[in-house]
Amino acid sequence: MEVVLALCLLGTFLPIVWMMRLETRRQSDPRYLRNRGIVIVRASALDEVADVIGHYDGCDIYRYVVFRGMRYDFARIVPRACKDAVGPRELYLEPGLVYVTG
Repeated sequence: MEVVLALCLLGTFLPIVWMMRLETRRQSDPRYLRNRGIVIVRASALDEVADVIGHYDGCDIYRYVVFRGMRYDFARIVPRACKDAVGPRELYLEPGLVYVTG
């Protein structure tokens, strides 16, 4: 009985672990990230920032930012409610700054 239970548990959790590892690998692939929108809550997650070109809601607007080796140029400001609508090649940075990569 214990063997059957162990096999059932293994059969349940092994695919979940495999899927999590696959998604982690995808998240480190710049091509995968470029095809999806990225939401960044803290600027400290960025690799690099360029010079400040303005301010919005108490935060700096950078000419461009670099995230995981990809450069994103400032494009526009959107309401915070739109952060989940970020499209491919876009990076949303709190409090509503959208950057676009080429």
